[in-house]
Amino acid sequence: MTIITREMLAEQIEARLSGAITDETLAAWAFDRFYAVELGLAQIETGAEERIADILDTLMFADHAAFRLEEGALRSLVAQLRTL
Repeated sequence: MTIITREMLAEQIEARLSGAITDETLAAWAFDRFYAVELGLAQIETGAEERIADILDTLMFADHAAFRLEEGALRSLVAQLRTL
């Protein structure tokens, strides 16, 4: 079973910040991980369940203009993931 970790999530956000992936790619990745957890196909890192789930939920919609996160907000998410 896949474990979704804070580091894994931070790396995806950093890939978006560096331009390696698009908002759409990040949103699709988050969507897939969120629903894998919901379906019991993946788990979230112990001790960070609520925070990771919240961030995945936020990122699932990052490809929509109304929910797009600016660079500062994405950097803040990375910092939160790395200091939990």
